[in-house]
Amino acid sequence: MKKHLKQLAMVTAVASMALGGASAVSAEEVLRFATWNSSENLGILQEISKRFEADNPGVKVQVESYGDGYDKKLIAAFGAGNPPDVMYMWNYPKYHSSLMPLDELMARDAEEMDLEDIPAGLINITRVEGKAYGIPAGFTTHVVYYNKDMFAAAGVAEPVAGWTWADLRAKAAKFRDKASKTYGFAVEAKPDPYDYEQFFWSNGTRFIAEDGSTVDGYMNSPEAVEVLTMFAEMAKNEEATVLGIGDNTSGSALFKGSKLAMFQSAMWSKGGIDKAGINYGVAMLPAFGDKPVHSSIGASAMSIAKATKNPELAWKFVKFFASPEAVKLRENDLPIRTSVAEEMELTSDPIFQPFFEMLALSDRESNAFLKHKNWGKIQTNLERAIEATMIEKGNAKKHLDSAVARSKRHLK
Repeated sequence: MKKHLKQLAMVTAVASMALGGASAVSAEEVLRFATWNSSENLGILQEISKRFEADNPGVKVQVESYGDGYDKKLIAAFGAGNPPDVMYMWNYPKYHSSLMPLDELMARDAEEMDLEDIPAGLINITRVEGKAYGIPAGFTTHVVYYNKDMFAAAGVAEPVAGWTWADLRAKAAKFRDKASKTYGFAVEAKPDPYDYEQFFWSNGTRFIAEDGSTVDGYMNSPEAVEVLTMFAEMAKNEEATVLGIGDNTSGSALFKGSKLAMFQSAMWSKGGIDKAGINYGVAMLPAFGDKPVHSSIGASAMSIAKATKNPELAWKFVKFFASPEAVKLRENDLPIRTSVAEEMELTSDPIFQPFFEMLALSDRESNAFLKHKNWGKIQTNLERAIEATMIEKGNAKKHLDSAVARSKRHLK
């Protein structure tokens, strides 16, 4: 998952009555559950479903794996008026009008669900216009992987808590070796804007106003210019290699080949790095001076179709999916429950701890795609500005101002 696609309706009175009641589940009911997972991850979901069936005799959970065609199949199902009852979800602006808002249910069952055990930031990323449309299933924050052997060989001190971008740049410069084509870091010319906003947040700005009204003064703010300029300077000074220009070698491949001392990524890179046998450490994202650091949160969540014929059963399954029992089974995800993470000793493990530390710092902001229906068009202009800045290794303000000017028509 190197790149991932990113990116509303009260419950009817009848549905509210059904959800508020304590009616028993009728016999031989089928609950359809759609997921994008396959192979090993699919097996985990099937096991969770079997356990739910065991607790609810007469219920059959039909796990539907849509794979790479997830969005296309989901859109077709909603269009045909036959959506799955529950589903994995991430693009709430696109689907929220077809989903059931869950705030009233969460309030009703807050004690049973122990919602205090689920970090608020994971639920907030499911909110559109203040309403939550999902219960978290798994998450990742962003970190910096670093090659311990390369650091030792170069005599460079490993990253420590509270480090800054100035610290990273000083370390990165010591790894540049033209003969072996080795670099200390990598910067993206074509980043996923969903993740890239974390750098703007950490420098005290954002892509778009909180109310979605304008990008002027945000996307092209002095703080935004500083972010792009810094990355361009890193490329110009050869403190970093630029990804996405020229060949298609990924940062992950360079890191796994010991050609990159530090690699900024998320949980989805860990499996490949483990298989490569790299002796690595994990550090939190560096800060811009003394400003609070912030990570984007990549998370999947469980949502309920507004059209489900059995909202009570669907909600019961979603609650079970968020239970400690089910969370422990999803070993390929970082656990959404603090208690489970602590029980598994992940919050004290030096490899996993930074992910949770970043999560604790990252509940202050929501992503731009949640703030405006035309964000997909606006971000295209931002992408062009970032790429042009990295190609030219400068002129960030010119390119960001141009992106703002081209985006104004989409904000009307």
